[in-house]
Amino acid sequence: MKKILAAAAVSLAILPAPALAQIDSASVERGADGSLTLSWTAQGPVDVYVATTPDAMPADAEPVSMDDEDGMHIYQPASEAGRTYFVLAGIDGDVRHAAARVLPLEGGRNFRDLGGYPAMDGMSVRWGRLYRSGAMHELTAADYHYLSGLDIAVICDFRANQERIDEPTDWQAGAVDMMNWDYEMDMSSLGAAFGGDMSPERSAAAMTAFYRQMPVAYGDRYAQMFQRIAAGDLPMTFHCSAGKDRTGLAAALILSALGVPRDVILDDYAMSDDLVDYMADLREAREQADPDSPNAFWAQLPEAVIAPFMASDPAYLAAALDQIEADHGSVEAYLQDELGVTDAALAAMRSSLLE
Repeated sequence: MKKILAAAAVSLAILPAPALAQIDSASVERGADGSLTLSWTAQGPVDVYVATTPDAMPADAEPVSMDDEDGMHIYQPASEAGRTYFVLAGIDGDVRHAAARVLPLEGGRNFRDLGGYPAMDGMSVRWGRLYRSGAMHELTAADYHYLSGLDIAVICDFRANQERIDEPTDWQAGAVDMMNWDYEMDMSSLGAAFGGDMSPERSAAAMTAFYRQMPVAYGDRYAQMFQRIAAGDLPMTFHCSAGKDRTGLAAALILSALGVPRDVILDDYAMSDDLVDYMADLREAREQADPDSPNAFWAQLPEAVIAPFMASDPAYLAAALDQIEADHGSVEAYLQDELGVTDAALAAMRSSLLE
């Protein structure tokens, strides 16, 4: 019997370790208790690590699950920890990073990372380089403590003069270069919704027309944003008030430049509806009856008429991109012709933002 057991032990000892798999995709969701659920797809086991920096490699990270084959790992960060990044290691040195997209901010509005999306040539967008957001005037001390660990270098604020006055940003997360522009909002293209009989259909048509004008109307601001990205002035946060319209098109242009598929870009845009209840904000403005509120004008209108303006309907963004393609042939041609983004600038962007 002892000889049989010994032979079995020798046989097991010489079996090869499981081959790590090629990693196809990975995503992270944050639970109500702060736990992080990492999910991935791979044909075989992977090694899972956690790190506090977005570019960490396995040698610099903490192992939490080796030869993991079930495609899921739940991790509970320490309460005082900063942002958690996962590092998945697969076959032939294949490494993929993942993090929770939406930042856990008490006073944040639609503040999220553009990392992790599939891009050109089988690469993906790096985490911790580009963030999109809405207005940041309600960020708390705890939020700024969290944000201070992200090393944000540039904030690109697309808001008009009065918007910045009404909801000023008091950035307290380290030295940052604030970009903004001296202009007043031109809402004339939305006026069609308020002449004659108001209806949700007219509101949606006005929003579609507004989006078709945005690539030219905001081209100078987008051009300067691209210049900073190409120069490597990262990490960057870009935002407007709601974080869905001017910001949404900016995100779409960046992701398009990186070769992210159109359906993924539209899904990222539509995510705003899941993260912010814009109609609730308007109801609050109506209840407060504050004539100086940025939402005062909208609050007096019927909700059915307002709703299309508050929505992140993928059809709006698709209209802007369709207009770009009709005018220039492609988004890349628009970037070059309208925004002055050179081939060298595009190559620099892709080098710093893709992995």
